[in-house]
Amino acid sequence: MKPAQLLLAYQRLVEKERELRDEIERVETLLASDPNIAHAEEALAAAREAQQAIQLRLRESDRDREAHRARLRSREKELMSGRIRSPSELMQLSTEVQHLKASFADLEEAELRLMEEGELADQAVVEASERLQEARQRSSDDEPQLRRDLESWQADLATVKADSEGAWAQVPAAAQNAYLRVRVHPPVAEVDRNQCLACHVTVTSSGMQILRKGDGIVQCENCGRILVMA
Repeated sequence: MKPAQLLLAYQRLVEKERELRDEIERVETLLASDPNIAHAEEALAAAREAQQAIQLRLRESDRDREAHRARLRSREKELMSGRIRSPSELMQLSTEVQHLKASFADLEEAELRLMEEGELADQAVVEASERLQEARQRSSDDEPQLRRDLESWQADLATVKADSEGAWAQVPAAAQNAYLRVRVHPPVAEVDRNQCLACHVTVTSSGMQILRKGDGIVQCENCGRILVMA
């Protein structure tokens, strides 16, 4: 193979090596900590936090309601005791009792709404728990295949890495230096119909002559990539 063709073969092996490393990293990350499980755990924690917040509000509501009930009974008992003789005081106390009854009714209605929210929060916790269990089960089911894939890709990576090192060793030193000096990615581009397929600029006639011979290194005058005939 000519130097530019060797460089193209090496570049393709390097790209394959990068793809394999990405897949290996992805699978190793999944095996270490499945993001679906992590998301499900976060959702369950959030559902439990919301559930606990509503439970706290319910306890506070119960205390307020019982304190209000005790005050209402006390004022009703005082109203019915017969100890108060003044009409104005009776009227004032009667008005207070009516307000307390109305307020108590509002408190009970608010507590009913809180209880409904609590039921929804309880259901959300149940559903989040089920989703977490499903995510853990899927992860457990997928693990054997993931480990087989990992072993296969690790073997492929070792082979591709050896092939890329072998291809690089065949590249003449001058061509290696030219490749390493290229500052764009990928460093090698194919030429088809007198055009660089990376930047689509037409290659000069002198450049095309050298490419057809295949012995020299030709770089695109526009993007700087090393060119090779497609």
